[in-house]
Amino acid sequence: MEQKEYQEENVEVGNFGGWEIISQRMKEANKITANYIDLLKQVASAMDTFGRALIKTARDSRLPDMEHGELKASLLAARTSVEYWGQDSVDAADAITTEVTQLSQYLTQAKLICKHAKEQAKQRQQQVREGMRRVQQAQRESQKKLQELMDKETNKLRVDSKPDAKPKELEKALQAGVRSVEAAKEAELQHKDAVNFHNAVLNEWCSYAHSGFNTFQNKEEHRVRLVRDSLWRIANICSLFAVQLDQHQESIRTALIHVDVAKELSTWVAIHKTLQTPPIPLVYTPIARSSLNTPSASFSTSARSTLTEVSEDSDSSGRSSPIPLYKARALYQFSARSESEVSLTEGQSLVVMDVCNAEWSLVRTNTGVLGFVPSKFITAAPVST
Repeated sequence: MEQKEYQEENVEVGNFGGWEIISQRMKEANKITANYIDLLKQVASAMDTFGRALIKTARDSRLPDMEHGELKASLLAARTSVEYWGQDSVDAADAITTEVTQLSQYLTQAKLICKHAKEQAKQRQQQVREGMRRVQQAQRESQKKLQELMDKETNKLRVDSKPDAKPKELEKALQAGVRSVEAAKEAELQHKDAVNFHNAVLNEWCSYAHSGFNTFQNKEEHRVRLVRDSLWRIANICSLFAVQLDQHQESIRTALIHVDVAKELSTWVAIHKTLQTPPIPLVYTPIARSSLNTPSASFSTSARSTLTEVSEDSDSSGRSSPIPLYKARALYQFSARSESEVSLTEGQSLVVMDVCNAEWSLVRTNTGVLGFVPSKFITAAPVST
């Protein structure tokens, strides 16, 4: 009974159930860490894609030329804030990627340690089981030799008790008993050596298992601390990103507050009300005396033919040209919509040739081009030279 308990105890020690438990725990811990790393990778990828899309959208956007004043400044601020927002998102993604790199390095190292420890443990467990088999084999051999010794002793006693036993038989039985005793001693010595070998292997396994337990515990503590610190840094990154986002939104709100809606609307109306096309006025041009006999059909009553005649008179020798009234300057930009009109740029110098009515004026640009422009788009009073 004691021998059986001894064997079961050694088998249990050789199997080392605690080692399997902690190995399974390390495997699960590595799996949890790998899932956390995958989550961070997805978050970093999403933030990087989102940030780069914002940056591209902000840089590719073109604000309409019609906007001006505080409204245009607000749009510029909004575009700049969107670009900064995208850059902050990209920076946050880079910071999370750094965390992923650190955790991935730890996970790779932990997997290698677990794999090496598992291989060593398997090898040492096999040595323990082999030692146990040697002990059991030596124990069976010792029992067999003892049984043979007992049989030899019994045979010797039987021979000794025979009254007609011959001396040769007595000598033979005596030698067989001596050999049995020596064989039993040798078997017992082998059994003892097997037990010592098994105990030595078992001690080595226990020492390695104890060291492995400490290594696993240290790696698990390091993993928990690493994940905790990583979560803390991720929380700080998200918090900083939220603060920066609030700052960008506040800059847009501040820019919008300064927009005077009434002023912007009135300015827009003043600039764009000429989109309604009024009738083109006629321009009176005195007829030269030398051309009194010219048929009246040669003069068109339209503003376009009048402008053509003025241009021809100014270029032909012997004919009178329109007399400039005064020099003026363009107040706003104006785009010509017909051949009888002329385009202006803000601040452009020009010469007023004739004031047709309150809406239109005939002007000559510094390049010598004649055409009509809205009277409200140029200075109402002469500009001193």
